[in-house]
Amino acid sequence: MGDKGHSTPAHHLEELLARAQNPFDVRDEVLARLRSAVMFQVELYGWRHRNSPPPALRCSSFRHVFLLADGSSLLLWELCYDSPDDRGELYEVYDDAAALRRSEHRVHRRMGEEGEPEGAGRAAVPFDFLTGAPGTAYPRREYPEGDSAEHARRLLRRAENQDRPGEETLRLLSTALGHHILHVPGPRVHAGDCQVWCSVYEHAFLLADGTEVSLYELEHNMTGSGRLACEVYLDESVADQAAHRLARERGLDL
Repeated sequence: MGDKGHSTPAHHLEELLARAQNPFDVRDEVLARLRSAVMFQVELYGWRHRNSPPPALRCSSFRHVFLLADGSSLLLWELCYDSPDDRGELYEVYDDAAALRRSEHRVHRRMGEEGEPEGAGRAAVPFDFLTGAPGTAYPRREYPEGDSAEHARRLLRRAENQDRPGEETLRLLSTALGHHILHVPGPRVHAGDCQVWCSVYEHAFLLADGTEVSLYELEHNMTGSGRLACEVYLDESVADQAAHRLARERGLDL
């Protein structure tokens, strides 16, 4: 959740635009809708690191998710990268994912990363999807996050549902080389008389033998007291069913 330092959505948006070199690239109609945001969160989206040749250069992208008062959500995309002339970190902001990707490619070319990126111990690990119709081209999936076995352990430790994955899954994920967290799209938020947060995330792990295992995290504040809770499932549909069950118990419609 985006409650770092008890920042409000309006304050977070102000900081995001203030540090960006290109705040004018966020359309006025998008800014107008963002003024009604009641909650927000920030998610790592991509990561690159070049060690050689010096100087070392980093490039990260983030997804800023804003929950609006009408129950819908809006995304802003932020690019953060090291300046080649020692001016520190530079920031760009976009309201369109395609514009973000174009800027990422521009920065990656400057970093000399036409091929496989370096990673300072947390290199992105490629994984090619091979399912689908013959001849179909699929984008390469990357696993930029390291220390993945520990990430799996922490995720399962904070899960509160009794039917969460157990020791067998934990042992399987002890061989993970990398992981990637993705927000699962869908109507999972509702704003009425009370503010409700309900989102599902896929934690995808790449194992040492090249196979992939995913865990699905349901994050919500439908706990009676309003505190954030975490539930973890092996199947996306089960996480979805749990979200709708929690909402129905409180008379809500996701």
